[in-house]
Amino acid sequence: MFCLPVDDQTTIKLLARADVEVTMAGLKPFIKSARWIGETNQYASNVISELKNWSKDSKDKKRELAQYIAASAVLHANDGWSYLGRAISCLMVGDPHRALHLAYYAELRACMSLLAGVGIGIFNHSHYVIDAPDSTKRLNSPYGTHEVVWLALEFWSRQPASGSLFTRLIRPEGISLDDWFAPIGGVATLAAQAHDWFIQWGMDLNFTIDDRNARNESSYRPDGIPLSWEIPSTDVLEFTKDLWLTLEPSDQSSFEQVDQHILRLALGNQFHGLTGEQPSDSNPNFVAYIAKVVQMRGLPESATRRWIDFLLRRRVATDPQIFTASGSKPANAASDPIGMLSRAVLLLRVATGSAHDLLKQAGFDTMGLSFWWGAIGAARGLWKPSTPPDQLKDLWADIYDTLLEVGDVSTSDPAAFSSINGLVHEMGGPLSTLCSHERVGLWGLCST
Repeated sequence: MFCLPVDDQTTIKLLARADVEVTMAGLKPFIKSARWIGETNQYASNVISELKNWSKDSKDKKRELAQYIAASAVLHANDGWSYLGRAISCLMVGDPHRALHLAYYAELRACMSLLAGVGIGIFNHSHYVIDAPDSTKRLNSPYGTHEVVWLALEFWSRQPASGSLFTRLIRPEGISLDDWFAPIGGVATLAAQAHDWFIQWGMDLNFTIDDRNARNESSYRPDGIPLSWEIPSTDVLEFTKDLWLTLEPSDQSSFEQVDQHILRLALGNQFHGLTGEQPSDSNPNFVAYIAKVVQMRGLPESATRRWIDFLLRRRVATDPQIFTASGSKPANAASDPIGMLSRAVLLLRVATGSAHDLLKQAGFDTMGLSFWWGAIGAARGLWKPSTPPDQLKDLWADIYDTLLEVGDVSTSDPAAFSSINGLVHEMGGPLSTLCSHERVGLWGLCST
């Protein structure tokens, strides 16, 4: 049984996010020069080789590695969204094997971003933490990237800091879970739920269980033995559409729909844990519980009614597919990619929120980071060169128009998407738009 060395556990317990924030703020001179880290940073290229020459006595190396880890919190998150988009693309052309492989790496990058955001840098078989502003310390764990990412996530998620960060980042209606839960016990009541969600969403990284075999089969075994994997085109399209609707941003939040459903699930779980009763709009105790939570927010009357109806499932009764699918353990070829993609999305939402929060605390704004997001958007075809949107959340408009176009085709020709061939040939340009999840990373990381 693999586990983190006791010394590493103690080190992670003592990590302070404020140290990462100060280190991130120290990147300002480089950001002004359109770089994430200094041009002379010894880790700017081939970081693994450079770490072999790492000296614990070198303050310069400690500072430069700390800066690398801080910057990686942002960049890993955006890379995770890119992997996610490529995984969706594979599903749409009938290749669930490659979709599973890429979905796993979307999940891995999300976790690496989240860990970097709390000061844990994962580098092959050498791993480091930001133990003070602009300083690093080597961990003792000898395990590789995949193993340590899981071990670090599992251990960190059991610390109070994980629940505190989670409840600060999830902000339905622009209000943190901290404030939503204030009338019923506050953040402390959510710590156990946050831990359970991190473990559920990161289950594919758990190298100690047999479920990892599904990814290994996808990555290393030939397709067709024993059988080729197939997912119906209608399932692929419905998942993709539902996912995009769940990722729609709002003025209050870059992940409004995701956050609303996290709140609803968290309140239902909390009520059941406290009372043993089922959360239902037919249960007067639950109705009173929800009314108390919402009314304490002091929202306008129309918003109060809307939230009460939503939380009681009188409006939008079902949860998005990513929530239901994220809890399914790998079992078969038809469901595994959907489940892993769902877990990756939820981890990426938290990792992206964490990285955005670091940028905000460090004093960076959208325009200050335009050297980066401008190049990413143009390179990935999100806009024509030199014509970025006024606001990054405006990138949602392309998705909205594409979903309308898909709906029009479905209405005029119900059989149009009944096969993978139909998806590929009927959608064309829309298909590539629905696989451009980098836009989610950009509006999540760089929106004001």
